[in-house]
Amino acid sequence: MKNIFIFSLILLSFKVLAIDYGIDRLWDSEVQSKLIGKRLAVLTHAAGQDKNGQHLIDILFKNYDLKKIFAPEHGLRTLADEWVQDGTDESTGLPVISLYKRSTKAPSPKDLENIDAIVIDLQDVGVRYYTYFSTIAEVMKASAPLNVEIILLDRPNLLGGERLEGKVLDSTLAGGFTSYHTVPTRHGMTLGELSLMINSEKQMGVKLTIIPVTGWGRENQIQNLDRPWIAPSPALIEIKQVGLYAIWGSLENFNLAVGRGKTNELAFKVLGAPWITEDESKLLANELNQLGFSSVTFSPFSWNVTRAVYTGQVAHGVWLEWNGEEVRTDEFTYKVSSTLVRLFKNRLNVENMSSRTYGSATMVNAIKNGIEWDAYKKVIDPELELFKVRRKPFLLY
Repeated sequence: MKNIFIFSLILLSFKVLAIDYGIDRLWDSEVQSKLIGKRLAVLTHAAGQDKNGQHLIDILFKNYDLKKIFAPEHGLRTLADEWVQDGTDESTGLPVISLYKRSTKAPSPKDLENIDAIVIDLQDVGVRYYTYFSTIAEVMKASAPLNVEIILLDRPNLLGGERLEGKVLDSTLAGGFTSYHTVPTRHGMTLGELSLMINSEKQMGVKLTIIPVTGWGRENQIQNLDRPWIAPSPALIEIKQVGLYAIWGSLENFNLAVGRGKTNELAFKVLGAPWITEDESKLLANELNQLGFSSVTFSPFSWNVTRAVYTGQVAHGVWLEWNGEEVRTDEFTYKVSSTLVRLFKNRLNVENMSSRTYGSATMVNAIKNGIEWDAYKKVIDPELELFKVRRKPFLLY
């Protein structure tokens, strides 16, 4: 596959891509003209920094009329793994309004009073069930009737912009926080492009300005960043975990531990549970190694769980070693899920498999009923071809 910059931390010989994100272009005169004289709010998090390490909030507060701050899931500092409450930003004294509360995930009309435009800079990871696009869409929907402009500072899709994988979400499941719009699991679009799509397809009517990335092509996957990696959520502490999350992050539906913990160095590198025995972990590793994915290997692995329901217990399962080469993520998820169901159907909470995560109830039922991947692939692939055509008018790169 030409010009692919893969995630693998082994392949360090690749040239670093010279890219300006939308935030790096705040000093362009045409961008400044869109901000001057406007009462601004901002939606961002810890990763909202430019290539010089300046945070978006500090830039806007020093140079423009910044009034308030909105924070997405995980909070402004990207430290929270639970509901986030409103607060005050220590460095600016501005109010911080959480858009990840149990009661609501959208700004209220009162929150948008005396605001002319909301500047957005969020680091996405390129899969449908990651929630930052849902937050953006809710902000757009709330802003449109009040004539509040959205100025989105775009970023590259870390998984690249060419490969599309996974079931296109059934329209009956759209609108959920992890299933907001009818796109494939791996959609190959930037947040700017997704925002253009939903503004048009849902006829939101919001005044939307995208500040594009420069220097990025759709064929590029980002491994050697020209800036430090800043975790966009607590479990993605290194960039390789973005690829691992795309490969099998959906398996968090099950009553399994995935390595999340106090420090998250194991997050998405392991999979297991206390109810799996050490002998079963060897069987599981052997079965998964038979699935035919040359870029990944599985080994039996046990660890002390430090998060969620299995905290303090020893989990047995597998360690995934990935060499960084491409894995068709929907095929991987399908086959691994099918193997887990087959081996542990009496102890695995199969009933919790989420149609919203997998994209449809038919896909969930196919896995439960042991339908071979090649048969279900015939459902997915034609949808992906149609989606390529559908997304084309909204592509910026």
